[in-house]
Amino acid sequence: MSPINIEEWMHSSDEERARIHKSWDTRHGEGREIATKVASLFGKECIYNISEVDILDQDGEWLIDAYVVAEDYDNLKDRKNVEFLGFRVKFSSAENRSA
Repeated sequence: MSPINIEEWMHSSDEERARIHKSWDTRHGEGREIATKVASLFGKECIYNISEVDILDQDGEWLIDAYVVAEDYDNLKDRKNVEFLGFRVKFSSAENRSA
């Protein structure tokens, strides 16, 4: 369990979020709860047509994986450095989502 709650995370600076995120041992699930809540918020607030959001552990870092419809995916697939509340965002095609 993370020593920070979602309210504290939302009010932390970008620098503080980065420091906390780097300290998590994602292999043991640290920070998963915060990442999941932020991903859910991203899905609700994003202007693109997102069918689903998930989180990924990539090299010890939680990422938001946003599944978008084909027309939006074509515009987003090459975007790098997209971030939301301290988490990098990866866009995936909703059509390629395995059931």
